[in-house]
Amino acid sequence: MRDAVLLDAFREMMIMWPVAIILEMFVFEKPVVYSTQRLITPETPILLIILIRCSITVCLMCPTMSLIATALFKNFQAAGFIGTWLQTAVINFPMAIGWQIFLCGPAVRFLFRTIFRKDN
Repeated sequence: MRDAVLLDAFREMMIMWPVAIILEMFVFEKPVVYSTQRLITPETPILLIILIRCSITVCLMCPTMSLIATALFKNFQAAGFIGTWLQTAVINFPMAIGWQIFLCGPAVRFLFRTIFRKDN
């Protein structure tokens, strides 16, 4: 990992972050909620519900975002588009699932709990 790679990733993030928000809010929100509802029962612990929802979100978002990143930023001419996309998705998935379950997801939930705290 070189510093230049990290800087390139931050430049790409300026494009990919809004795309991810739009996709999550307007394309994948309903399928994720629907799929989660099919897998849980009223007795399902809240932690398991959160893990299921996060996992489904990553399973939909990671291949889609990898597809967009491959089209916009990858040099896929030599290996072909599909091979480069699949490789990108496989490389991104472990980071995406870990990021969502252990860092970003809890941080965002904490932030929203803090901002939108109900006064009793």
